[in-house]
Amino acid sequence: MRILIVDDSRAMQTIVRRGIEQLGYDQLELKKASNGKEALDIIRVWEPDLVISDWHMPEMTGLELLELLQKEMLGTKIKMGLVTTESAEKKLQQALNAGAQFIVQKPFDTKTLHEAVLPIIQGSADAESTLHQHMEDKHNPHKTSCAYDHIILPTLSTLTHTIKQSSTIDIDISQCGAIQLEKASFPYVLGLYGDKQKKSVHAIAIADINAACLLGILLGNSEEDMHIALAEKVIPRSMMENCQYLFKRIENLLYHAGDDEHLRLRSTNLMRKHNPHVEKLLEKHANDRLDVKVHIANIGTGYLSFIVS
Repeated sequence: MRILIVDDSRAMQTIVRRGIEQLGYDQLELKKASNGKEALDIIRVWEPDLVISDWHMPEMTGLELLELLQKEMLGTKIKMGLVTTESAEKKLQQALNAGAQFIVQKPFDTKTLHEAVLPIIQGSADAESTLHQHMEDKHNPHKTSCAYDHIILPTLSTLTHTIKQSSTIDIDISQCGAIQLEKASFPYVLGLYGDKQKKSVHAIAIADINAACLLGILLGNSEEDMHIALAEKVIPRSMMENCQYLFKRIENLLYHAGDDEHLRLRSTNLMRKHNPHVEKLLEKHANDRLDVKVHIANIGTGYLSFIVS
């Protein structure tokens, strides 16, 4: 992922760069610019995925840069957020209306910066877009094939066996009632499953932050990692990768009815806020979902669901 940091202060460029690097992602490419005009020249050639910009700068302000990105239709594929001392409510709303993904006000701490950029880096926006398109397709009979209407979910025993095979740590997995999104359990980790040929999403996996931490512990994350994640409401990269690994293993348990072809994990994303498409899926009846409680003694309890979409 390419990230452009724009600020007329070299010190602030360094602060933002270090904050991004502390996320621990190896495949991030970072560049810097001193004002909006210089940034625009870089953007047109380099095409970053995310621009993190100051607001008040010489030559071209961050807001002017944001508006130009939208005018040139670059804002549809390049996300932009502002890190600024600007505090006027009217101005901040103007930036949000112009397409700013987030606004972080100076001075800020690393946690605040991470909370702003992690949903973009970990693809939660892409997950919402994919689910939105899928839910639209569900209501369009010309786009939906009956062959994909019936998905076989894991049984409790096969799910338990697959998860326990991944670790020597003893974890208890039991079926529970239908989960709902809870404010205290954000962020959630969301896995999207589809078939090999089509782009549609046929099932989702959703783990609350506690379950994500416990799955991470199975594959090497420490209890200290869990305490930090729960305190800061930030799931570190290594824990996301461990969740993705387990979600990937579980894909072999999701099938099309009457077909030997299992579903494929298309993406694993972080969901930091209520998503209406996920909430709609959580209304599914018991025969279209498997809800489980995962528990490691003396460490914690979390909730994980697999739902036909």
